[in-house]
Amino acid sequence: MKPLLVEILESILSTDGKLAYVITCDEEELVSLTRDTSLACNQKEGDEYVGVNAVDEARIEIYRKEEKLGGIDIAPDLIFNLSEEDDYIGFIYWTNFNDGVERIVDYSVVLDEKYGLQKTYEDWEKKYELL
Repeated sequence: MKPLLVEILESILSTDGKLAYVITCDEEELVSLTRDTSLACNQKEGDEYVGVNAVDEARIEIYRKEEKLGGIDIAPDLIFNLSEEDDYIGFIYWTNFNDGVERIVDYSVVLDEKYGLQKTYEDWEKKYELL
């Protein structure tokens, strides 16, 4: 079973190839703008302090990249710089001192309305409870 944050990001990012995310804590960038969900959190044995697992609280922001880099489409494993042309979509406020879906403390309503965030985390919770 995938970690909750990976399920959420994959669900959102799969809707548009130009969407990417960044993870910050106290305005310090932990993960630069990327589509690579392997950087979001600990996912395999031996991972320590990857993405949101490096801090107690984090903010995940979703952006839509408006530019192409060198004429190529955005690839999932690339890291980008934010530019003024990029559209801010919304945020997820994440804590590591809660369990399950309770780690999602707050989020932009647009992430639910447009990308089905609540359904994604409720489906994840149902699968988690069956383990």
